[in-house]
Amino acid sequence: MAGIKGKTKKKPPPKSAERKSPPGKARARSAPAPAKTVAPRPAAPKTAAPLSSSIVFATTPKSHVPPKPLATGAFTLDKLHQVSLTATNLDLAVEFYRDVLGLKFIARLDPPGLVFFALGGGARLLLSATASQASLYFLVDSLESAVRELKKRGVSFLHPPAMIQRDEAGNFGKRGNEEWMTFFRDPSGNLLGLVERR
Repeated sequence: MAGIKGKTKKKPPPKSAERKSPPGKARARSAPAPAKTVAPRPAAPKTAAPLSSSIVFATTPKSHVPPKPLATGAFTLDKLHQVSLTATNLDLAVEFYRDVLGLKFIARLDPPGLVFFALGGGARLLLSATASQASLYFLVDSLESAVRELKKRGVSFLHPPAMIQRDEAGNFGKRGNEEWMTFFRDPSGNLLGLVERR
Protein backbone atom coordinates (compact mmCIF):
# COMPACT_ATOMS: atom_id res chain seq x y z
CA MET A 1 0.00 0.00 0.00
CA ALA A 2 2.32 2.60 -1.30
CA GLY A 3 -0.36 5.29 -1.62
CA ILE A 4 -1.07 5.55 2.07
CA LYS A 5 1.55 7.44 3.93
CA GLY A 6 2.19 7.85 7.59
CA LYS A 7 0.08 4.93 8.73
CA THR A 8 1.79 2.32 10.74
CA LYS A 9 0.38 -0.66 12.54
CA LYS A 10 -0.27 -0.05 16.20
CA LYS A 11 1.23 -2.51 18.53
CA PRO A 12 -1.13 -4.03 21.12
CA PRO A 13 -0.53 -2.74 24.65
CA PRO A 14 1.55 -4.90 26.90
CA LYS A 15 -0.47 -7.35 29.04
CA SER A 16 0.47 -5.61 32.28
CA ALA A 17 -1.00 -2.29 31.21
CA GLU A 18 -4.37 -1.11 32.52
CA ARG A 19 -7.46 -1.41 30.38
CA LYS A 20 -9.55 1.67 29.78
CA SER A 21 -12.86 1.72 31.64
CA PRO A 22 -16.04 2.97 30.06
CA PRO A 23 -16.80 6.63 30.85
CA GLY A 24 -18.24 7.17 34.36
CA LYS A 25 -16.82 3.97 35.80
CA ALA A 26 -13.80 3.70 38.02
CA ARG A 27 -10.81 1.84 36.78
CA ALA A 28 -10.26 -1.51 38.38
CA ARG A 29 -6.72 -2.30 39.16
CA SER A 30 -5.64 -5.85 39.28
CA ALA A 31 -4.37 -6.57 42.77
CA PRO A 32 -1.72 -9.13 43.45
CA ALA A 33 -3.03 -12.43 44.78
CA PRO A 34 -3.08 -12.49 48.59
CA ALA A 35 -0.53 -14.59 50.30
CA LYS A 36 -1.93 -17.74 51.86
CA THR A 37 -1.36 -16.99 55.52
CA VAL A 38 -3.70 -17.88 58.33
CA ALA A 39 -4.26 -15.10 60.85
CA PRO A 40 -3.96 -16.26 64.45
CA ARG A 41 -7.28 -16.53 66.32
CA PRO A 42 -7.77 -13.75 68.85
CA ALA A 43 -7.38 -15.06 72.36
CA ALA A 44 -10.53 -15.05 74.49
CA PRO A 45 -10.48 -12.45 77.26
CA LYS A 46 -9.35 -13.84 80.57
CA THR A 47 -12.59 -12.72 82.24
CA ALA A 48 -14.85 -14.62 79.84
CA ALA A 49 -17.02 -17.29 81.43
CA PRO A 50 -19.30 -19.94 80.02
CA LEU A 51 -22.78 -18.63 79.20
CA SER A 52 -24.48 -20.77 81.83
CA SER A 53 -22.36 -19.31 84.61
CA SER A 54 -22.32 -15.68 83.43
CA ILE A 55 -25.80 -14.76 84.70
CA VAL A 56 -25.57 -12.05 87.33
CA PHE A 57 -28.46 -10.79 89.42
CA ALA A 58 -27.63 -7.13 89.03
CA THR A 59 -30.65 -5.98 91.01
CA THR A 60 -29.27 -7.32 94.29
CA PRO A 61 -26.16 -5.52 95.49
CA LYS A 62 -23.56 -7.84 96.98
CA SER A 63 -23.78 -5.97 100.28
CA HIS A 64 -27.41 -7.14 100.72
CA VAL A 65 -26.77 -10.82 100.02
CA PRO A 66 -26.36 -12.86 103.21
CA PRO A 67 -22.84 -14.29 103.41
CA LYS A 68 -24.18 -17.79 104.08
CA PRO A 69 -27.50 -19.62 104.44
CA LEU A 70 -29.34 -19.31 107.74
CA ALA A 71 -28.36 -21.82 110.37
CA THR A 72 -30.61 -24.80 110.98
CA GLY A 73 -33.34 -23.83 113.44
CA ALA A 74 -33.09 -20.09 112.70
CA PHE A 75 -36.29 -18.07 112.45
CA THR A 76 -37.99 -18.38 109.04
CA LEU A 77 -41.25 -17.19 107.49
CA ASP A 78 -42.77 -20.38 106.11
CA LYS A 79 -46.39 -20.36 107.29
CA LEU A 80 -48.48 -18.63 104.64
CA HIS A 81 -51.50 -17.16 106.39
CA GLN A 82 -53.24 -15.13 103.69
CA VAL A 83 -52.98 -13.90 100.11
CA SER A 84 -54.81 -10.74 99.12
CA LEU A 85 -55.94 -9.76 95.64
CA THR A 86 -57.83 -6.78 94.27
CA ALA A 87 -61.48 -7.38 93.36
CA THR A 88 -62.99 -4.64 91.21
CA ASN A 89 -66.46 -6.19 91.68
CA LEU A 90 -66.99 -8.18 94.87
CA ASP A 91 -70.22 -9.85 93.70
CA LEU A 92 -68.58 -11.20 90.54
CA ALA A 93 -65.48 -12.17 92.52
CA VAL A 94 -67.55 -14.21 95.00
CA GLU A 95 -69.33 -16.01 92.15
CA PHE A 96 -66.03 -16.78 90.42
CA TYR A 97 -64.01 -18.01 93.40
CA ARG A 98 -66.91 -19.83 95.09
CA ASP A 99 -68.98 -21.14 92.15
CA VAL A 100 -66.36 -21.51 89.41
CA LEU A 101 -63.16 -22.37 91.31
CA GLY A 102 -64.94 -24.08 94.20
CA LEU A 103 -63.20 -22.31 97.10
CA LYS A 104 -64.90 -22.42 100.48
CA PHE A 105 -66.54 -19.06 101.26
CA ILE A 106 -65.82 -17.83 104.82
CA ALA A 107 -67.18 -14.33 105.19
CA ARG A 108 -67.90 -10.97 103.57
CA LEU A 109 -67.30 -7.75 105.48
CA ASP A 110 -69.08 -4.65 104.16
CA PRO A 111 -67.75 -2.08 104.86
CA PRO A 112 -64.84 -2.02 104.08
CA GLY A 113 -65.44 -4.42 101.16
CA LEU A 114 -63.60 -7.63 102.00
CA VAL A 115 -64.35 -11.25 101.09
CA PHE A 116 -62.53 -14.26 102.58
CA PHE A 117 -62.12 -17.81 101.22
CA ALA A 118 -60.38 -20.83 102.75
CA LEU A 119 -57.31 -22.24 101.00
CA GLY A 120 -55.59 -25.55 101.65
CA GLY A 121 -53.32 -25.83 104.68
CA GLY A 122 -55.25 -23.24 106.69
CA ALA A 123 -54.34 -20.23 104.53
CA ARG A 124 -56.93 -17.69 103.35
CA LEU A 125 -57.61 -15.75 100.20
CA LEU A 126 -58.67 -12.14 100.81
CA LEU A 127 -60.40 -10.26 98.01
CA SER A 128 -60.47 -6.53 98.60
CA ALA A 129 -62.33 -3.79 96.76
CA THR A 130 -59.73 -1.26 97.91
CA ALA A 131 -56.41 -3.14 97.68
CA SER A 132 -54.07 -1.88 94.97
CA GLN A 133 -51.74 -4.86 94.76
CA ALA A 134 -51.27 -8.48 95.75
CA SER A 135 -49.86 -9.14 99.23
CA LEU A 136 -48.59 -12.11 101.20
CA TYR A 137 -49.31 -12.53 104.92
CA PHE A 138 -47.15 -14.83 107.04
CA LEU A 139 -48.42 -16.33 110.29
CA VAL A 140 -46.00 -16.07 113.22
CA ASP A 141 -46.20 -17.25 116.82
CA SER A 142 -44.96 -13.96 118.26
CA LEU A 143 -45.17 -10.71 116.33
CA GLU A 144 -42.72 -8.92 118.60
CA SER A 145 -40.00 -11.56 118.33
CA ALA A 146 -40.49 -11.87 114.54
CA VAL A 147 -40.17 -8.10 114.12
CA ARG A 148 -37.10 -8.03 116.35
CA GLU A 149 -35.41 -10.83 114.38
CA LEU A 150 -36.20 -9.35 110.95
CA LYS A 151 -34.98 -5.89 112.02
CA LYS A 152 -31.63 -7.50 112.82
CA ARG A 153 -31.59 -8.69 109.20
CA GLY A 154 -32.20 -5.20 107.85
CA VAL A 155 -35.99 -5.24 107.34
CA SER A 156 -37.73 -1.87 107.78
CA PHE A 157 -41.36 -2.03 108.90
CA LEU A 158 -44.01 0.42 107.71
CA HIS A 159 -45.61 0.73 111.17
CA PRO A 160 -45.50 -0.97 114.58
CA PRO A 161 -47.66 -4.08 115.16
CA ALA A 162 -51.33 -3.20 115.62
CA MET A 163 -54.62 -5.03 116.10
CA ILE A 164 -56.38 -5.16 112.72
CA GLN A 165 -59.56 -6.97 113.69
CA ARG A 166 -61.31 -8.85 116.51
CA ASP A 167 -63.33 -11.86 115.30
CA GLU A 168 -66.47 -11.36 117.39
CA ALA A 169 -68.56 -13.64 115.14
CA GLY A 170 -66.07 -16.50 115.12
CA ASN A 171 -65.74 -16.49 111.32
CA PHE A 172 -62.03 -17.33 111.42
CA GLY A 173 -61.84 -19.57 114.47
CA LYS A 174 -62.49 -18.96 118.15
CA ARG A 175 -64.82 -16.03 118.95
CA GLY A 176 -63.02 -12.96 120.20
CA ASN A 177 -59.65 -13.88 118.62
CA GLU A 178 -57.65 -10.85 117.52
CA GLU A 179 -55.42 -10.54 114.49
CA TRP A 180 -52.38 -8.33 115.00
CA MET A 181 -50.34 -7.33 111.96
CA THR A 182 -47.42 -5.32 110.70
CA PHE A 183 -46.18 -4.79 107.16
CA PHE A 184 -42.95 -4.36 105.20
CA ARG A 185 -41.85 -4.48 101.55
CA ASP A 186 -39.57 -6.78 99.60
CA PRO A 187 -36.82 -5.37 97.31
CA SER A 188 -39.35 -5.12 94.45
CA GLY A 189 -41.85 -3.14 96.52
CA ASN A 190 -44.30 -6.00 97.10
CA LEU A 191 -46.22 -5.72 100.37
CA LEU A 192 -45.61 -8.47 102.93
CA GLY A 193 -47.40 -8.83 106.25
CA LEU A 194 -46.80 -10.63 109.54
CA VAL A 195 -49.86 -11.90 111.41
CA GLU A 196 -50.28 -13.13 114.97
CA ARG A 197 -53.59 -14.53 116.17
CA ARG A 198 -54.21 -13.81 119.87
